[in-house]
Amino acid sequence: MEVFDPNKETLEDLERDGFRLIQSRDGFRFGEDTVLLSWFVSENLRLRQGSPIRVLELGTNCGAASILLSARRKDLKIDGVERQEEAARIFERNILLNDLSDRVRGFSCDLRDLPTAEVSGNSYDAVFMNPPFRDPKDGPVTSEDKKSTALLEARFSMHGDISDFLSCARKMLTSRGDLFLVDRATTLSSVMKECMKQNIIPKKITFVHPYAGKDATLFLLSAKKGGKMSGTVITAPLILRDESGEYTPALKKIYNKED
Repeated sequence: MEVFDPNKETLEDLERDGFRLIQSRDGFRFGEDTVLLSWFVSENLRLRQGSPIRVLELGTNCGAASILLSARRKDLKIDGVERQEEAARIFERNILLNDLSDRVRGFSCDLRDLPTAEVSGNSYDAVFMNPPFRDPKDGPVTSEDKKSTALLEARFSMHGDISDFLSCARKMLTSRGDLFLVDRATTLSSVMKECMKQNIIPKKITFVHPYAGKDATLFLLSAKKGGKMSGTVITAPLILRDESGEYTPALKKIYNKED
């Protein structure tokens, strides 16, 4: 018997290590930004000999990014925190569904309350995040039939903006720990400014373009807590689709079932 309610939820094949993901039909559902974030973390977080690398996700929702990252990098111990209790419960079920209890843990709490006794500060080698993209002042959720509180909170920064996310990351990271995030391209200047304020130094930026010749819609950022001011690398752009709308070779490689 499956561990999901088909009337309220879906069960997605992540096409990686046989992992699957339970998602709410009417809540937040992961998209390309989640896949890109998990790939970016996996590619840029250095391998280390000896003890596992401790990683924290801020705002997991159902846990898609953490589950995908755990499939890519078996050397990681991943903790994830989520404010929405129902989403946090789904994350816990996804951990059990994929037999990841030895590598992934979920906690239901507000990231603004971190650290806690269970999720201690200054203890994570890396923190990653896909913060809510929209400011509450931007207006209501576009789809009128999905005005659930869960969806509003996932899309809009109703319970913490980028300054809250980055402040939390600074408190949770070890000295010279790594930060990874995905956000809208239009927020780059404000994110960079807040990073510098928190002494989290931007190291690498990849701009994501829907098509060649189109403006970037997203950016992926790698930064380091207390890093040296040695310059920021702007990588080659990541183009998602060709002129016919098909995935580019770069995106096909990211979505490849097995690395």
